[in-house]
Amino acid sequence: MYDARNKGASGGGNSGGTATDSADYYIQSAINSISQYLPKKVTPYEEVNPFFFDEALATKASTAEYEPYYKDLLDQYTQTVERNKSRSQEDLTSTLKQLEAGKEYYMGVQRRALDKATKNTDEGYAGRGLFFSGVRPNEIKELNTEYGAQTGNYLQNYDYNTGQANLTDKRLVEDQATNLTNYTKDTERSKQYAIQAGVLQRKGETQDEYLASKSKYYENALNGIV
Repeated sequence: MYDARNKGASGGGNSGGTATDSADYYIQSAINSISQYLPKKVTPYEEVNPFFFDEALATKASTAEYEPYYKDLLDQYTQTVERNKSRSQEDLTSTLKQLEAGKEYYMGVQRRALDKATKNTDEGYAGRGLFFSGVRPNEIKELNTEYGAQTGNYLQNYDYNTGQANLTDKRLVEDQATNLTNYTKDTERSKQYAIQAGVLQRKGETQDEYLASKSKYYENALNGIV
């Protein structure tokens, strides 16, 4: 996940905090030490020009800077998730078609084998003049029982395989949805951090400008310009 700190946004925030306060302290100390040498009493700079920082405007500007980037990140990730879902569905469809084709082929082969075995049995008993004997139906029944056992086992495996294929696809879709939700939250957090860091950076820059103006004001006062 991209972090505004990689762009140095947080550095601006720090300059608006401890570093600026420290510089302000030293400048104010210097001003206090030379105030006795000023030609006349000087109105404090804070009264002449109070510090003002438009945080709402800075937030708007920072948002405009960072929001497009994070929106692009989220859009790209969403497109990847949708593409993976589509491919997963295509893979599932292909797998189910292969399983169905295999089932139709196997069942056809077994059906033809049963029909052939039944026909041979009938012809064999007919050739011996035993077509209407009680033995033939029993043998035919055994052939059907064996057919049912073989095909039943195959169909059980077929149902298991199709179930597993559907379950795997379902879990992949759920995982992708969870990942998208988590990524969206992470992106939003990073965006808010970047915006806040951008506001602090702007505040620090404004304080630096204010401090420079304040220093110049007292420098002029010392030289009798004010």
